[in-house]
Amino acid sequence: MSDDNTKDYALEEGIGRVQDGAEGLFSQLPSYDEMNPGKRCAATEAVKDVVIDRPFLILPVVGIFSFIVGGLLRRRR
Repeated sequence: MSDDNTKDYALEEGIGRVQDGAEGLFSQLPSYDEMNPGKRCAATEAVKDVVIDRPFLILPVVGIFSFIVGGLLRRRR
């Protein structure tokens, strides 16, 4: 028999459930440097992490932002 059923597996600290598979999406961008994380913008990395880890938090924020921008654009007419 195998002892595989008794082993505990855990993700690295700070890594979300979906984030592991999402790296392939960003690696195709010409400006994304996967090998040099120090050269990446900290703000864009933080936004990417929040969007990937908490999509249901971002949806209302984007909705409210879009509503405000839509109101401002309509007022300009």
